[in-house]
Amino acid sequence: MQRSAQRVRPISWWWALLAVALVASAVAVSMVVMLAQTEGLHGAQRATARIDAIKTALTVGAGTGGAAAALLALRRQWLNEHTHVRQEAADAIAEFDARERRITELYTAAAGQLASDSAPVRLAGLYALERLAQDHPDHRQTIMNVICAYLRMPFEVIRPHSANAAASWDQERVVRITAEGILTNHLFVGGVRGDDSSWPLEPSPQESKFWPGMELDLSGATLFDLDFTGRRVEDAAFDEARFVGRANFAYAEFIGHASFDNAHFEQGHGHFLSAWFGLTISFDGTDFGNEQAVFDGATFTGMVFFDEAVLADGVSFEAARGLANFNPSWGSVRRWPRGWTERPLGADERMPLLAPRFSRWPEINLPPGSPTWTLIVPDSAGHPIS
Repeated sequence: MQRSAQRVRPISWWWALLAVALVASAVAVSMVVMLAQTEGLHGAQRATARIDAIKTALTVGAGTGGAAAALLALRRQWLNEHTHVRQEAADAIAEFDARERRITELYTAAAGQLASDSAPVRLAGLYALERLAQDHPDHRQTIMNVICAYLRMPFEVIRPHSANAAASWDQERVVRITAEGILTNHLFVGGVRGDDSSWPLEPSPQESKFWPGMELDLSGATLFDLDFTGRRVEDAAFDEARFVGRANFAYAEFIGHASFDNAHFEQGHGHFLSAWFGLTISFDGTDFGNEQAVFDGATFTGMVFFDEAVLADGVSFEAARGLANFNPSWGSVRRWPRGWTERPLGADERMPLLAPRFSRWPEINLPPGSPTWTLIVPDSAGHPIS
């Protein structure tokens, strides 16, 4: 943006008059004082003293005038600098407003494309939103919310029989899978590596596509073959969502609160191998379908709820663990599926591992009987009951 011309506030006449009066007063006062000192002199001596007094008074006046001029120059410089700073601030505000208007225009146009009857136009709108979010981090959560809202729109899982309706259904399915991919692509933390020394993983510095701190609301959404492997999200709501096909949450990291209440896993199963659950995880009323729900190697660091979960083929918690002394700020309740409980490590017992390639916890070499973690195990009644 071209910088507008800088304007300096003119000096008031009152300042000029004040400066003149100050100089005149200094000359007059000096002359009166010096002349008063010559009253006792006579003749040539008195004349010489009077001339010296006048010279001294004029010198004082010149000095006073110089000081006044210096003060006026300093004031002018201050006004100039002040105007410069104000102009820079005004330019920055104008530039910010122009950028925000441009972003709003692009956002409105892209979001409007999602309402098109044409599937290619809807796809173009999704990709435009993704590009906008990638370039402007402050708008990422808003664009995430828009894409989630699109996936929450009603969609019939069963493919219609008529040719035209089936073609439209196929196109919309592609659009929805694309929307899922945009969400998950920017939540990916990194690959699974057997030599990791920290958990949860930190994103690679080269992973510029990762959007940290995101929240998802996919309540009631219909999701196809969702691949959430290795994704990190702050908070997530999948309440009453329908997972059609395989839903893979292996190594997923739910840092804050996550909820799958009354969700349905259809034509596949819920796979949470080595997932990380933070403050709260709730599977109240979740229907895991006809296949076993897998939580092998999962970590639970806060509250857990499996009330009335439907586990037709059971659930597995092999080598799963719970944080023993977790933060009770949100509560201290843990309700495992029927037939499961948790217990502390025995005096000579170490944390079990599924396989070396899953050994990415820093507590792998915990001393026997460590009080930090508990094991998720079948309860005293024997085998877990689905």
